[in-house]
Amino acid sequence: MPTQREPRRDHHPRDEHENRDPAAGSGSALFSHAPEPEPEATDAAGSAGAEQTGWPWFLPQDGLRHDLMESSVADETDPAVAADLYARSPLVRGAVRLLEHVGEGREVTADGGLPPAEVRALAGAWQLDLGGQELTSMWQVGEIVGPWNALVSGGWLSLDGSWVMPTEGVTPAASQADDPEAFVRFSRALILLLVLDALTQGPDDGGLFGDPDAFAALTHTLSPEGLRLPATIRVALDRGLVPEDPGGDPDMDEVQRYWRTDHDLTALAAYGLLHREMSPDGQDTRYRGTLEVIREIFGALEMVSELDG
Repeated sequence: MPTQREPRRDHHPRDEHENRDPAAGSGSALFSHAPEPEPEATDAAGSAGAEQTGWPWFLPQDGLRHDLMESSVADETDPAVAADLYARSPLVRGAVRLLEHVGEGREVTADGGLPPAEVRALAGAWQLDLGGQELTSMWQVGEIVGPWNALVSGGWLSLDGSWVMPTEGVTPAASQADDPEAFVRFSRALILLLVLDALTQGPDDGGLFGDPDAFAALTHTLSPEGLRLPATIRVALDRGLVPEDPGGDPDMDEVQRYWRTDHDLTALAAYGLLHREMSPDGQDTRYRGTLEVIREIFGALEMVSELDG
């Protein structure tokens, strides 16, 4: 899990984007910034380490999955169905539960998070696996940090000294049952703003590298089998997958490409935007995404690309 961080009080994505449709991005930035050249489809296990093509050696060698990204999205025709899909997202579920927990307001610790006793209670109620770690701070629990940061970034929660309170937000925090269409807007804004915030933070602070490789990888998480990666670089080396440098040693630039991509996927999973599971033998990690969530992640990338000029 990435190192968690305190919400920044000097950065407010809502101020930069409050006049934009939270779902304006379509993912076109991904395709224009994708690794080049894109190879012909080949057997990934047999050829990934054989030569450097520019395409990530650790991804399936059939290039970007445009077909998966161009599928229809339910909320375009049926808001109730879309609301149900978004409600299944751990990030959205966590945000709804946190708003209920905060209620009219609660005390926070000096680092801007909920007290450890409350976090332990939430972890128990949400059936979170804390991995046996000794919990001393909210920032250790990605499943709470993700929705918390999204709610703060979108203005649904406001921190004032030792107190957190609910506020209006960039769009109403609507009920799924009462207003499914508004709930979809709320959900999309949560995802977009969390990723925007993560893209502006350093990876050591729980943010994302934001490399094109990671966003290319996300298209493959939409396939029925998800995206399978070697669990560690050691596994990849043992399988002979890592390209070599001119001296015949593992190319460290290619090792870095794998590590940065896996870091970003792990962070997105920790925050509740992807599903991550380890194979029984511990040799592989599988990531699965949903079109609704991946579309918003690409929208955030597009907005950051526009801001960067």
